[in-house]
Amino acid sequence: MEVGNKPGVTRKKQWVRMGKNQELLDTPGVLWPKFDSEQVALNLAFTGTIKDDLLQRVDIAYELLKKLYIKDKVNILERYSMTENEVCQIETNENSMYELMQMIGRKRGALISGGIIDDEKTARMILEDFRSGKLREN
Repeated sequence: MEVGNKPGVTRKKQWVRMGKNQELLDTPGVLWPKFDSEQVALNLAFTGTIKDDLLQRVDIAYELLKKLYIKDKVNILERYSMTENEVCQIETNENSMYELMQMIGRKRGALISGGIIDDEKTARMILEDFRSGKLREN
């Protein structure tokens, strides 16, 4: 029996005993092949409901970071130990959000040879932080 919090793990209906008097019916998820809107696809990707490889992981993390930054930048600053002064020039345009991702990658040591920020590793980190509740949407 395979059970997991990632799409595609559950292949058929299966009962899982949770306790003495409690059982859970685990069923495969059903997703449509085409999304009505890009935002629907992104929202599903933010939470890991669809596989990260259906969309570009860096793009997913970028859009998530932009959304979270607009709603509550203090949350971002606290999670990644940044100060207002460090991000004072960050605004919600495309280049500045990418710069913010780069700052997060640098702060967290997501570097490859030559001190270049590893965008994939940074994106993975941001998505994992959100999915585990360490980075929240207020």
